[in-house]
Amino acid sequence: MGSNHFPGNIATVTIATGVLNRRRDITQWEASVRYPPDHKAKARRALVDAGALALKEKGFNGIGVDGIAAAAGVTSGALYSNFPNKDALLEAVIDAFLGDLFSAPDAPASGGRRARLKAVLADYISTSHCADPAHGCVMPALSADVARSHPWVRESYDHRITELVQVISGLLDGRRPDRERRAWSLVALSVGAISIARAMTMGGASQDAALRSALGTALSIVDTNRAARS
Repeated sequence: MGSNHFPGNIATVTIATGVLNRRRDITQWEASVRYPPDHKAKARRALVDAGALALKEKGFNGIGVDGIAAAAGVTSGALYSNFPNKDALLEAVIDAFLGDLFSAPDAPASGGRRARLKAVLADYISTSHCADPAHGCVMPALSADVARSHPWVRESYDHRITELVQVISGLLDGRRPDRERRAWSLVALSVGAISIARAMTMGGASQDAALRSALGTALSIVDTNRAARS
C-alpha cells in the first residue's frame, strides 16, 4: 500500500516546488519592476540632501530623526534603514557637502582660476550666505556639532577639509608650503567670518563691516604672492 502512495507524494512535492519557484520568480520580477537598480543609492542620497538642509537650518540638536524623516518625505524607519543613528547621517552630510561652495574653478589659465576663486570668496563672505544657512556651507553651520560628535565623524570632517585646502592651494601662486598656509587661512577666515556674522544683527552695520573686512583680507591673501613679485 505504501508503494501506491509514493508516486503521489513525489507528484505533490513536484507541484509544490513548482508553485514556490513560480512565486519566487514573480516576486523577483515585481521587485525589478518597482525598483530600478540604483533605487537604494538614490533614496539614500535624497535622505542626505534633506538631512543637510534640516541640520544646517536647525542644528544637530535642533531637530530629531522624526523631523529629518518628515523633511525627506519618508518614515523614521526608512531613515534608520540607511543610517543607524543621527551621527551617521551627520557624517554622510559632511562627506557629501563639505567644500561644495569652494568647488575647483574650471579655467585654463592661472589668472582665470584666481579670478574665479575671488568670485567664490565674494559669494561666500556675503550677507546672502549669512541669511540662508540651509543652502549654505556646512562648515559654519555644523562645525560645532561635529566637534561634539564621535571621533569618526571628526575624522571625516578632517579628511574633507584637508582635501578642500589642497584644492584651494592649487589655485594660488607661490611655493607649496606658502600656498597651503594661505589656503588654510582662507578657509579659516571665510568660515569664521560667516559664523560670527550670523550671530550678529542681520543687515546691521557691524555685520556689514565684519563681512567687508573679512572679504578684503581674503582677497589680499589670494594676491599676496603676486604683490610680492611686483
